[in-house]
Amino acid sequence: MPFSIIGSMEDVTTPDGRVVKGREYLWGVAEVENENHCDFRKLRSLLIRTYMLDLISTTEDLHYENYRQAQMETRKFGEQKPRKFENPKFKEEEEQLRKRFTEQVKAEEARFRQWEQHLIAERDRLNKDLEMAHSAIKALEAELDNLQVGYGRGTGRR
Repeated sequence: MPFSIIGSMEDVTTPDGRVVKGREYLWGVAEVENENHCDFRKLRSLLIRTYMLDLISTTEDLHYENYRQAQMETRKFGEQKPRKFENPKFKEEEEQLRKRFTEQVKAEEARFRQWEQHLIAERDRLNKDLEMAHSAIKALEAELDNLQVGYGRGTGRR
């Protein structure tokens, strides 16, 4: 059964306006995920159905047995697997990494606190400017009311 496989990492726009992974040709767009254009999904399914049991048995028989044999050759019977993290060198290294991480976290927290203080100061400044603008508007409205009242009195006498 022949298969047609198309691969691409590029996003292209189809004639109907969709953006898909595919290839653009003179005759149109070939979409990677469209089963009418590419048989990758069918081929993947066929290969997995056909060879999954072989993959499992090879892993179990070959790779696991090689690992087990190597472990049996290097260790005595009943001996536990050596642990790397019990080595003092690794403990020192881990402690240094923890200290460096803690320092970095503290530095970032200080930077965020400083940024937060800056934002609070900026907010307070903007609120003060807003209050001043409101006060100016209120004063102008009061002045306008006074002018209208005065204008109304002046026109009523004439």
